[in-house]
Amino acid sequence: MAIGLSSGFIEPLEASALALVELSAAMLCDEMPATREAMDIVARRFNDSFGYRWSRVIDFLKLHYVLSRRDDSAYWRDHRRPDTVPERLRELLVLWRHRAPYRHDLFRVEEVFPSASYQYVLYGMGFRPEVAGATRRHDAGAADGHFREAAALTRRMLAALPAHRELIAHVRQHGLPRI
Repeated sequence: MAIGLSSGFIEPLEASALALVELSAAMLCDEMPATREAMDIVARRFNDSFGYRWSRVIDFLKLHYVLSRRDDSAYWRDHRRPDTVPERLRELLVLWRHRAPYRHDLFRVEEVFPSASYQYVLYGMGFRPEVAGATRRHDAGAADGHFREAAALTRRMLAALPAHRELIAHVRQHGLPRI
């Protein structure tokens, strides 16, 4: 069983391997087979899980290169060539041209990079969905409703909170709650 850099290495500045070490160790502890009979099943499940995860790391890192505007060397130009972009990432970029990344695009519970991570990179590097026409009325109306609901909930919650001085006095008298 390979864990850590022995299981994969993509680029020197990439730190997601640390998360994969933790996830690998946790899966090893959780899934350690009790019998030799179960060993092949557990090994296949481990390999499937981490094959998927390493592929998602590649997608996420490649996204940075694909969106980069650097053009000062063959290195940067080569990383933007369409034939170097993983198929899954190419498909996601097609979808994201018309809508934001969301949870159904990356649906596993322990995604190393959830949809919000992709949004940060996409929008931080100037990628914007092409919305046909103006804002879709249905989406804008739904968003307005959600904002109103959040504001109402905030007002209710704020009314129930103690004032800052009250809270400090309470903590000084009773201490912080133990979790």
